[in-house]
Amino acid sequence: MPAPRRLTDALRRLASALTGGRRCAICGHRIEGGGSEVCAACLTGLPFTHFHGCPDNAAERLFRGLLPVERAGVLLRYRPLERSRFVLLRLKYFHAPASGVALGRLMARDVLPTGFFRGVDAIVPVPLTPRRLLRRGYNQSERLARGIADVTGLPVETRAVSRVVERPSQTTLHGRSRRENVEGVFRLTDPARVAGRHLLMVDDVLTTGSTLLSLGRTLMEAGGVRLSVLTLALAGAHHVVEDGGIATP
Repeated sequence: MPAPRRLTDALRRLASALTGGRRCAICGHRIEGGGSEVCAACLTGLPFTHFHGCPDNAAERLFRGLLPVERAGVLLRYRPLERSRFVLLRLKYFHAPASGVALGRLMARDVLPTGFFRGVDAIVPVPLTPRRLLRRGYNQSERLARGIADVTGLPVETRAVSRVVERPSQTTLHGRSRRENVEGVFRLTDPARVAGRHLLMVDDVLTTGSTLLSLGRTLMEAGGVRLSVLTLALAGAHHVVEDGGIATP
């Protein structure tokens, strides 16, 4: 970890110790009492999808006919012009691994009552290339997966598949360009770890599904693999309507 980042982390820990309390994993404000890792203000201001793991929701429809995804869930809608976007920005670009774990717990608790995790054998977070992992300091999808594991007790599988090609960020790409950008970027490194298992793929943002399509197809090469998906946010040129479907402008 670079020296400036180590110093920043040390100062943050010291400040937390001196103020004698936990801080919201999203906004950083001090939390008074209770056991939550996210403050009440952040919780009430988040744009929840309210999919709650229900079948045939917008996330599931993105994979229809492209990948045999059994279940798909999303906790939040991504609204680029609203303050709630900082939930994702902080997790991905401002070195906040603790927020990923806290948000992963929220993701799991959102769908847990529906039996969403029934039959799932392991969680597979979308991997980063070693270079990007070194640059960021952690894999945000793995942090989300660790939070989900805290609630469900499921193992997090990080050694079965790797990202072997670093491509430009998907952020500025659309449609076919997104799919082409992630073709061939994953490789099975230990097929025996996932063969014949029901795997829950976890990512931070679901837009067109291109990254998860590529990862899912790679995992299926191990044989006998079943797939489900859980992501933090849904973004892109569609919006969620009341029945959980997709309405495209």
